[in-house]
Amino acid sequence: MKKYLIVSCALMVLSFIGEGALHATGDKSTELEVKMTEINTLQHDLSGKIALAQKKRDQMVQKTRELEAEIRDQKEQFDIKTYQKALLNSRIDYNLKLIQLLSGYINRLNDKIAYFNTGSETLNYYYQQAQDDLLMIKTLNDLEIDKLIAQINDILDEYIPQTSRPLFDVGDVPLKETKLIWQEIVAEKIGKK
Repeated sequence: MKKYLIVSCALMVLSFIGEGALHATGDKSTELEVKMTEINTLQHDLSGKIALAQKKRDQMVQKTRELEAEIRDQKEQFDIKTYQKALLNSRIDYNLKLIQLLSGYINRLNDKIAYFNTGSETLNYYYQQAQDDLLMIKTLNDLEIDKLIAQINDILDEYIPQTSRPLFDVGDVPLKETKLIWQEIVAEKIGKK
Protein backbone atom coordinates (compact mmCIF):
# COMPACT_ATOMS: atom_id res chain seq x y z
CA MET A 1 0.00 0.00 0.00
CA LYS A 2 2.85 2.33 0.90
CA LYS A 3 4.56 1.58 -2.39
CA TYR A 4 1.32 2.35 -4.30
CA LEU A 5 0.98 5.69 -2.47
CA ILE A 6 4.55 6.70 -3.32
CA VAL A 7 4.06 5.81 -7.02
CA SER A 8 0.77 7.73 -7.10
CA CYS A 9 2.35 10.81 -5.57
CA ALA A 10 5.27 10.65 -7.97
CA LEU A 11 2.92 10.38 -10.94
CA MET A 12 0.88 13.34 -9.66
CA VAL A 13 3.99 15.52 -9.37
CA LEU A 14 5.15 14.52 -12.84
CA SER A 15 1.73 15.24 -14.29
CA PHE A 16 1.69 18.75 -12.77
CA ILE A 17 5.13 19.48 -14.17
CA GLY A 18 4.41 18.21 -17.70
CA GLU A 19 0.70 19.01 -17.81
CA GLY A 20 0.99 21.92 -20.23
CA ALA A 21 2.96 20.04 -22.85
CA LEU A 22 0.98 16.84 -22.44
CA HIS A 23 -2.33 18.69 -22.61
CA ALA A 24 -1.46 20.46 -25.87
CA THR A 25 -0.19 17.22 -27.42
CA GLY A 26 -3.29 15.38 -26.24
CA ASP A 27 -5.58 17.98 -27.83
CA LYS A 28 -3.85 17.64 -31.18
CA SER A 29 -3.89 13.85 -30.95
CA THR A 30 -7.58 13.87 -30.17
CA GLU A 31 -8.29 16.32 -32.97
CA LEU A 32 -6.38 14.17 -35.48
CA GLU A 33 -8.17 11.03 -34.28
CA VAL A 34 -11.53 12.77 -34.73
CA LYS A 35 -10.53 13.81 -38.26
CA MET A 36 -9.42 10.26 -39.05
CA THR A 37 -12.81 8.99 -37.90
CA GLU A 38 -14.55 11.57 -40.09
CA ILE A 39 -12.40 10.49 -43.03
CA ASN A 40 -13.32 6.83 -42.46
CA THR A 41 -17.01 7.70 -42.34
CA LEU A 42 -16.83 9.76 -45.52
CA GLN A 43 -14.81 7.07 -47.31
CA HIS A 44 -17.51 4.56 -46.41
CA ASP A 45 -20.20 6.91 -47.78
CA LEU A 46 -18.20 7.57 -50.95
CA SER A 47 -17.69 3.83 -51.49
CA GLY A 48 -21.45 3.37 -51.29
CA LYS A 49 -22.06 6.16 -53.79
CA ILE A 50 -19.41 4.78 -56.15
CA ALA A 51 -20.95 1.29 -55.98
CA LEU A 52 -24.43 2.71 -56.62
CA ALA A 53 -23.21 4.82 -59.55
CA GLN A 54 -21.37 1.86 -61.08
CA LYS A 55 -24.42 -0.38 -60.70
CA LYS A 56 -26.69 2.21 -62.34
CA ARG A 57 -24.16 2.84 -65.10
CA ASP A 58 -23.85 -0.88 -65.83
CA GLN A 59 -27.63 -1.20 -66.01
CA MET A 60 -27.81 1.72 -68.41
CA VAL A 61 -25.02 0.32 -70.58
CA GLN A 62 -26.86 -3.01 -70.77
CA LYS A 63 -30.13 -1.28 -71.68
CA THR A 64 -28.30 0.73 -74.35
CA ARG A 65 -26.96 -2.49 -75.90
CA GLU A 66 -30.46 -3.98 -75.93
CA LEU A 67 -31.85 -0.88 -77.63
CA GLU A 68 -29.05 -0.92 -80.21
CA ALA A 69 -29.75 -4.57 -80.99
CA GLU A 70 -33.44 -3.77 -81.43
CA ILE A 71 -32.55 -0.90 -83.79
CA ARG A 72 -30.38 -3.24 -85.87
CA ASP A 73 -33.20 -5.80 -86.00
CA GLN A 74 -35.70 -3.16 -87.10
CA LYS A 75 -33.21 -1.84 -89.68
CA GLU A 76 -32.82 -5.29 -91.22
CA GLN A 77 -36.48 -6.25 -90.92
CA PHE A 78 -37.69 -3.11 -92.71
CA ASP A 79 -34.59 -2.71 -94.94
CA ILE A 80 -33.85 0.79 -93.66
CA LYS A 81 -30.78 2.35 -95.25
CA THR A 82 -30.83 6.02 -94.20
CA TYR A 83 -31.20 8.01 -91.03
CA GLN A 84 -34.22 9.87 -92.43
CA LYS A 85 -36.04 6.57 -93.11
CA ALA A 86 -35.01 5.31 -89.69
CA LEU A 87 -36.76 8.26 -88.06
CA LEU A 88 -39.98 7.29 -89.82
CA ASN A 89 -39.92 3.98 -87.95
CA SER A 90 -41.37 4.92 -84.55
CA ARG A 91 -39.56 2.08 -82.76
CA ILE A 92 -36.15 3.15 -84.08
CA ASP A 93 -36.89 6.83 -83.44
CA TYR A 94 -37.94 6.11 -79.86
CA ASN A 95 -34.92 3.85 -79.23
CA LEU A 96 -32.54 6.47 -80.62
CA LYS A 97 -33.98 9.05 -78.22
CA LEU A 98 -33.68 6.62 -75.31
CA ILE A 99 -30.07 5.85 -76.22
CA GLN A 100 -29.42 9.58 -76.46
CA LEU A 101 -30.72 10.05 -72.94
CA LEU A 102 -28.98 6.97 -71.54
CA SER A 103 -25.66 8.06 -73.08
CA GLY A 104 -25.93 11.41 -71.35
CA TYR A 105 -26.74 9.71 -68.05
CA ILE A 106 -23.82 7.31 -68.46
CA ASN A 107 -21.46 10.24 -69.11
CA ARG A 108 -22.67 12.01 -65.96
CA LEU A 109 -22.31 8.83 -63.92
CA ASN A 110 -18.77 8.33 -65.23
CA ASP A 111 -17.95 11.91 -64.24
CA LYS A 112 -19.37 11.37 -60.75
CA ILE A 113 -17.53 8.06 -60.32
CA ALA A 114 -14.24 9.75 -61.28
CA TYR A 115 -15.01 12.63 -58.90
CA PHE A 116 -15.76 10.28 -56.01
CA ASN A 117 -12.67 8.16 -56.76
CA THR A 118 -10.53 11.31 -56.68
CA GLY A 119 -12.08 12.24 -53.35
CA SER A 120 -11.47 8.79 -51.96
CA GLU A 121 -7.83 8.85 -53.04
CA THR A 122 -7.37 12.30 -51.52
CA LEU A 123 -8.97 11.12 -48.29
CA ASN A 124 -6.65 8.08 -48.25
CA TYR A 125 -3.68 10.41 -48.61
CA TYR A 126 -4.82 12.66 -45.76
CA TYR A 127 -5.67 9.68 -43.58
CA GLN A 128 -2.15 8.31 -44.03
CA GLN A 129 -0.68 11.72 -43.34
CA ALA A 130 -2.79 12.10 -40.20
CA GLN A 131 -1.76 8.62 -39.09
CA ASP A 132 1.91 9.46 -39.62
CA ASP A 133 1.54 12.80 -37.85
CA LEU A 134 -0.19 11.10 -34.96
CA LEU A 135 2.86 8.88 -34.53
CA MET A 136 5.18 11.88 -34.63
CA ILE A 137 2.95 14.35 -32.81
CA LYS A 138 5.50 15.14 -30.11
CA THR A 139 8.01 16.40 -32.65
CA LEU A 140 5.62 18.35 -34.86
CA ASN A 141 4.69 21.88 -34.08
CA ASP A 142 1.08 22.95 -33.81
CA LEU A 143 1.21 24.87 -37.11
CA GLU A 144 1.91 21.72 -39.12
CA ILE A 145 -0.92 19.85 -37.46
CA ASP A 146 -3.28 22.81 -37.87
CA LYS A 147 -2.39 22.95 -41.57
CA LEU A 148 -3.15 19.24 -42.00
CA ILE A 149 -6.44 19.58 -40.11
CA ALA A 150 -7.41 22.55 -42.32
CA GLN A 151 -6.67 20.48 -45.46
CA ILE A 152 -8.73 17.59 -44.10
CA ASN A 153 -11.59 19.96 -43.27
CA ASP A 154 -11.51 21.34 -46.82
CA ILE A 155 -11.80 17.90 -48.40
CA LEU A 156 -14.49 16.85 -45.91
CA ASP A 157 -16.46 20.02 -46.65
CA GLU A 158 -16.27 19.33 -50.37
CA TYR A 159 -17.29 15.68 -50.36
CA ILE A 160 -19.66 15.23 -47.40
CA PRO A 161 -22.49 17.21 -49.06
CA GLN A 162 -22.01 15.16 -52.24
CA THR A 163 -22.90 11.93 -50.46
CA SER A 164 -26.45 13.09 -49.82
CA ARG A 165 -27.11 14.53 -53.28
CA PRO A 166 -28.40 12.73 -56.37
CA LEU A 167 -25.67 11.27 -58.56
CA PHE A 168 -26.39 13.79 -61.32
CA ASP A 169 -28.87 16.45 -62.35
CA VAL A 170 -31.07 15.18 -65.18
CA GLY A 171 -31.49 18.75 -66.40
CA ASP A 172 -27.75 19.03 -67.02
CA VAL A 173 -27.15 15.94 -69.14
CA PRO A 174 -25.26 16.28 -72.44
CA LEU A 175 -27.24 14.74 -75.29
CA LYS A 176 -25.55 13.24 -78.33
CA GLU A 177 -27.35 13.81 -81.62
CA THR A 178 -29.54 10.86 -82.59
CA LYS A 179 -28.04 10.98 -86.09
CA LEU A 180 -24.59 10.25 -84.60
CA ILE A 181 -26.06 7.42 -82.54
CA TRP A 182 -27.65 5.97 -85.67
CA GLN A 183 -24.36 6.21 -87.57
CA GLU A 184 -22.48 4.47 -84.74
CA ILE A 185 -25.02 1.63 -84.62
CA VAL A 186 -24.95 1.19 -88.39
CA ALA A 187 -21.12 1.34 -88.38
CA GLU A 188 -21.00 -1.37 -85.66
CA LYS A 189 -23.11 -3.66 -87.83
CA ILE A 190 -20.88 -3.06 -90.87
CA GLY A 191 -17.76 -3.60 -88.74
CA LYS A 192 -19.09 -6.96 -87.48
CA LYS A 193 -19.71 -8.35 -90.98
